[in-house]
Amino acid sequence: MPEIDVSDRVGCRVTFSHASRHPRLHRLSRQFRLFPRRFWLLVAGTLLYLVAISLAFPYTPILLERRLHLSLAAVGLVMGGAALAGLPLQPFAGSLSDRYGRRAVMLGCAACEAVAYLGLALAHGFWPLLLLVFIDRGLGWPLFLTASNAMVADLVRARLRPQGYSLVRLMIGAGYVVGPLLAAAVLALGAPLATLFLIAGAGCLAYLVFVLVALKETHPRAVHGRLASEVSEGPTLFGALSLFTAPGRLRARERRRTRTGPGWRRVLRDRRFLAFCAVSLLPLFIFGQIYTTYPVLLTSYRHLPTATWGLLVSFIGLVIVLTQYPSVRLLRRLDPLYQVALASLLFGMGVGLVAFVPLGWALLVTVAALALAQALFVPLSTTIVSHLASAELRGRYMGVWTLVWMAGASALGPLLGGLMLAALGPRGSCYLVIALGIAGAGLYAVLRAKTGRRVGGTT
Repeated sequence: MPEIDVSDRVGCRVTFSHASRHPRLHRLSRQFRLFPRRFWLLVAGTLLYLVAISLAFPYTPILLERRLHLSLAAVGLVMGGAALAGLPLQPFAGSLSDRYGRRAVMLGCAACEAVAYLGLALAHGFWPLLLLVFIDRGLGWPLFLTASNAMVADLVRARLRPQGYSLVRLMIGAGYVVGPLLAAAVLALGAPLATLFLIAGAGCLAYLVFVLVALKETHPRAVHGRLASEVSEGPTLFGALSLFTAPGRLRARERRRTRTGPGWRRVLRDRRFLAFCAVSLLPLFIFGQIYTTYPVLLTSYRHLPTATWGLLVSFIGLVIVLTQYPSVRLLRRLDPLYQVALASLLFGMGVGLVAFVPLGWALLVTVAALALAQALFVPLSTTIVSHLASAELRGRYMGVWTLVWMAGASALGPLLGGLMLAALGPRGSCYLVIALGIAGAGLYAVLRAKTGRRVGGTT
């Protein structure tokens, strides 16, 4: 009888375990089905692309320093200058995305990155290397941001876009974790540095094939009474053969209407969008310090061991991966402008407190705040832009947003951050960073109060 009792209890436990697991699996499956299949293909492609480029991109400064015998300051100038030179092209990429589709821009991104990394593996002269860095930082990565951001807005309903962008950002973070680990393994086997760039170039070619085979066009159509949010089936490569079909001719007519319509005038007259871009330069400038002045402050001013900084970089990536999706879901009822205001505040505190907090757990808390700021700001800021953009002009809006992003985080941040550190010193620079973070948070709140309505909805 006791054995039967034990057996019964075990059976009850098993049944209870299945009952407890089933709702979790059901909720997970329901969350998965909220997003269309094409979105998950975009997510998978993002991971492939990020693993490929993160194999080599962190080693680009080392490659330039070894082959060109440049100082670290000159290497920073080359990297920041390449991003700065590519800024005027970003609105043009957005316009191409509206005219010819997101997929065409994504193909251009993959081709540029393949040329850049294969070229960096083989080139040695100053001007060839400078051109290849420009193709990577000024063309390839910005083209991906513009096209992928527009694709998410095309595929995902408005209320789910924060979660959609956070999932894409999660794949970006995962790529930055997996890629460097693979690179470390390759180098540990004794391979030369150029091998990483060859593998990265091959990975970008694989991504190019993935876009050709798996990704279809997502540019919305607004013809014959069809909803502008509807996703198109997508033309063949470059859309040329689709002109012989009725749907293809209708898409071409719609593109001509967009090209000859108000287009950029509507974007440049959107005062709310332009105000949001102007305010966003403040947290983006702080974002640009994370891999420029921030490690210098830690290692030179606070005397943190260089190896420990590498561990902190991994910690930042881990926190982003763990908090990216849950944090966005947790705060989904809060107005997006208030969420990016919180992110701006966390940016300022996370970077600015580095000169004041003691090394140890206090520093680890500020680093975690910095990672959480990235987890919130990246998807929510892009969501706000997607809500402000009309369906037929999403590419242009995303092109301008990519320009603002690259200007703040990739160009002005690195270029002005060093000057700020030299002019104000470590403590003065940190005070200024904290002030910029607070100012950004306050201006986002003012922008929300001035508009009087929730982004993407009503009050």
